[in-house]
Order: sequence, then structure tokens, then C-alpha cells
Amino acid sequence: MKAVTITDNVGVELQDLDLSKPFDADEIRILRGAFDTGGVVLVRGQKLRDEDHDRFVTSLGDLHTFRWGSTVEYLSNVMKDNPSLAGSRRLLFHNDGAYRGNIASGTSLYAQDVSPTSPPTAFASTVRAYENLSDELKARIENLHAYNMFDPRDLDAEQKRVMLVDYPDGADLSPIQSAVHPVVTVVPHTGKKALFVNEFNTSHIVEYGPGSEEGEDLLQTLFAALYKEENIYTHHYENDDLVLFNNLAVQHARTGQIDRNPRTLRRLVLQSLNW
Repeated sequence: MKAVTITDNVGVELQDLDLSKPFDADEIRILRGAFDTGGVVLVRGQKLRDEDHDRFVTSLGDLHTFRWGSTVEYLSNVMKDNPSLAGSRRLLFHNDGAYRGNIASGTSLYAQDVSPTSPPTAFASTVRAYENLSDELKARIENLHAYNMFDPRDLDAEQKRVMLVDYPDGADLSPIQSAVHPVVTVVPHTGKKALFVNEFNTSHIVEYGPGSEEGEDLLQTLFAALYKEENIYTHHYENDDLVLFNNLAVQHARTGQIDRNPRTLRRLVLQSLNW
């Protein structure tokens, strides 16, 4: 097996890897290295059984169990009675579970049935974005915290940023999930610092408050650093593409609305890493 860089900033493609059998020690070492340093790991063109996909992901850690009791979610516009909340709308850049106390370590998507018109997934490097900040800005955000939130009732056709200041006094906030995390996080194993604010879930910077113009200006500066074109890799799916990404080293987004053509991705989430 060999690891080939996808772009200068984001992503590693693994080649000459047979996903139909257990990995040996060298293959696991290369996979872990790609996950840690590349942020996004891609394997193309292998027809996977469910157990193959499961084995690939669990070689790195334990799977998250979804609210319906399964470790598998399907992002699909053709499956009936699908409990996923992802829907068909464009999804803004985010880290999975940023609004929870325990943040997912990673996520994997396997393209079981995708059409040429299927919207791609874009990945933004949170590590590179932080590294390119000025020393002055790094010092300013070092000890700040972000308030991240998710409202499951928000099912508008166009996803928008969830902000506490937009809710009127007396609004029912009981369904909202929220968590406070440092603006600057550290990626496990690499020790590299990364930005942990995103354009979907980050409501405000705690130290400034939900209505602060100064705090909002600071967030917009960080968003601009994260979502520069040169900081993003966009993956256009073909059938049997397998993607695995580090949820702290990159953010991801669905770049467009899903049309009526089939789009089914099998999704597994890493709850934690095992090394």
C-alpha cells in the first residue's frame, strides 16, 4: 500500500490496498499516518461489503451509535423511512458534533450509489488555517472559547448559521444541543493546533457574548481564514469511493442541494480513536 497526496494542503489517497481482507501492521500504520497528517483519506474503486467498510473504520477506533440504535447512517434521497436528519439541502462547513461535549474523532462516507449530479463534499483544513494566522491573531484567540449549537427543528431549505442572538426572549430552547469548546484545539497524535469554529454551529465567542460586534468580527476573520479557496479540497463522488476524514483536522460541507437523481452514502462515525 502507498499513500499519495491529493492536494498540497488536504488529503491522502491510499493505493494498492485490498479492503476485502484484514490489514497487516504496516497497512494500519500507513492508514493512521494518513488520517493524522492528511486530514482526508480516500480509497477509490472497490466494491465494499458492509463488513469491509466497518473493518476499515474500526481499525482506527470505536464507532458512534446513532439515536436509532445502529452504528450506521445512510445519507440517501431514495431510502424510505430514513431517520437521518441530513436531508437534501446544502450543508455549511462544520465539524461533526461540535455542539456536543464529546466531539467525534472522524467520519467515513462510502458511495454506494451516486449520480454524476450528486453534490460533492468539500473539506477545509483547520490546521492550515490556524498556521496561516498572524502571530498577533494566534495570541488573541489562544484562550477564547466558542459557543456551538444545533437546533434539530431548523429544517429550512437553505441551511443557515445557528446563532443564540437570533432567538427572541422567551423562545423554547429546550431542544437545542449546545457545547462550549476552545477556539483553538489540538489534533491528537500530531500535536498540531487547529481552529475549532465553524460557519454552521458556532453562535458566538463566549468571552465577548452573543451580541458582540467585536466578537462577530473576530469570528468572520477566522471563517475567512478557514474557507479560502486554497485551503479547500472538494471531492466529487463516483460509485465505490471511500472517504475517511479527521474531524478535528478538517471541516466538511455538502456544497449543493441534492436533486432527484440517486445519492446514497453509507456513513460511519468514529466515537474515539484506539491508539
